[in-house]
Amino acid sequence: MCHWSVGLVSRAIEEEGVPTVTLSMERDVAAPRVAFVPFPYNFPVGEPEERDKHWEVVLAALGLLHELREPGEVDLPFSWQW
Repeated sequence: MCHWSVGLVSRAIEEEGVPTVTLSMERDVAAPRVAFVPFPYNFPVGEPEERDKHWEVVLAALGLLHELREPGEVDLPFSWQW
């Protein structure tokens, strides 16, 4: 799904009262809460086979549901290791 579609879907869900967070490898995604990760496309939670890192990325992104009360974009503190 392209980043424009994700933004539209996220906003529609939020209008129904359900908070969302979007993981993105691109900046300026038009979604209410965006967790930016500096990873290559197709790897939104990190390197293949790095299960522990995948969990860390997902939990950090979900944490934004409590941290960000207003729309915004946050850089998650991860880096690509390959």
